[in-house]
Amino acid sequence: MTFLQALYGSQYKEIKDRGGDASKGRTNANLFLSVFFLLILILLFLLASKILPVPTPDTSGISGRAIGKLLAIPLIAIVYFIIINTIGTKTSYKKMVDEFYMLPSRVQETANQKILVPFFVILALIMMLVIF
Repeated sequence: MTFLQALYGSQYKEIKDRGGDASKGRTNANLFLSVFFLLILILLFLLASKILPVPTPDTSGISGRAIGKLLAIPLIAIVYFIIINTIGTKTSYKKMVDEFYMLPSRVQETANQKILVPFFVILALIMMLVIF
């Protein structure tokens, strides 16, 4: 099972099992994927800033939290727009869900683990870079 099959299939299955509109699984998966890619970009930026000398710009009284919000919102929107037009299209979503349901049920049960382990590894790496 690929990461995308696990992501789209598990979102579809979870919403369908609760009796909801399973097409919303596409939106959930695309948002998760957008955040995941954004975290990867942040990790790469932090790695580059640790390796390369980066001058610290004068923020003129703007807090780091405000700058983060100002940067994160447009970045997440751009990444989300790219994802819904490439990986997360309706046809791709249907294909991934169909492939997910062709897998044995014991493999389907490991989908959340396949999604969350890389996510938490990226978060842990980011936290370690920020702390050190």
